[in-house]
Amino acid sequence: MKKIPTYIISGFLGSGKTTLLLHLLKYCKSQKKKAAILLNELGSVNVENHLFEDENVFELLDGCICCSIQEDLKATLTTLEESHMEKPIDVLFVEGTGVANPLEIVEVIASPPFVNSFDIQSVISMIDANAYLDNQDIFTSKTIRDLLKNQIKGATVVVLNKVDLVKEKQLQKIEVKISKLLDTNTPVIKTSYGNVDIRELLQKRSNTTVFSHQHQTNCCGDSQHSSCNDHKHHHDHKHHHDHVQHSSIKTITFQDVPSVTKRQLKKWLKSLPEGIMRGKGYIFLQDKPGLYSFQYSSNQVHIGDLPLKFVVDPCIVLIGKDIDITTIQNSYASKFSLS
Repeated sequence: MKKIPTYIISGFLGSGKTTLLLHLLKYCKSQKKKAAILLNELGSVNVENHLFEDENVFELLDGCICCSIQEDLKATLTTLEESHMEKPIDVLFVEGTGVANPLEIVEVIASPPFVNSFDIQSVISMIDANAYLDNQDIFTSKTIRDLLKNQIKGATVVVLNKVDLVKEKQLQKIEVKISKLLDTNTPVIKTSYGNVDIRELLQKRSNTTVFSHQHQTNCCGDSQHSSCNDHKHHHDHKHHHDHVQHSSIKTITFQDVPSVTKRQLKKWLKSLPEGIMRGKGYIFLQDKPGLYSFQYSSNQVHIGDLPLKFVVDPCIVLIGKDIDITTIQNSYASKFSLS
């Protein structure tokens, strides 16, 4: 049985991974290729599943596939192997969470149980040009700083996204910083809205860091040379991930969200503390019938133009760094007049 060509999409919170994935899927359809998608979310709700209604999607929620729910990743890969035997899959896209280390995902897919079924073509790392320099200042934790570096070092191709939001001088500074972390042969593609030459992106690429040293780096950037089968490795590995997810990066979910105006939602999101880096969800608008999706990153708010075609409860998911959950909850209750 032919191996499944596999692409790993990496990148920090709000960098544009899902937008790029949608471009990739559109191209695959135009080429009559059957794609499978493995989507990973930190929270218990995937508020972007409406974007993949007619796709072959495997959702892995409530953790990070590079660490805390790595066993779920292995189980899903086994399911994909079985599915491939019955109905061949032409390509697999794996989208990790915003705090996933791509080297760890490579390590699992390239391990003995799966190496004969999946052929890693490329590790695509997305970078938000508008937030990259700020993130270097915001994050003082060595653990997160190392994660940000490994998301770049672990790439075989880098997509520098949202370049329309930065000035040329700032862009040049970003490129210099990125170049210090990359192999000389790793291309950097500059773009906005994830619009790239898909054929170029889907080329098979190698990278010494990715394919030779993936066993030396664990989740969140902590270097540790130990076997994946070693019990201590698993114990430490989870400990370091939990440190990032629960001590610095937190997810807050609001449910039973009342109907709002676009202005209310945008004003509230932009008033949130600096630590809130990502927001998404489903909302009812007061001036338009139906439920709408929204996205928030880089201080930009986008609300869908058309109502969703399926029934789902309204919700707001926020992801941030070193945020006080009680403060956010009080802000939410005050803004939307909740008791």
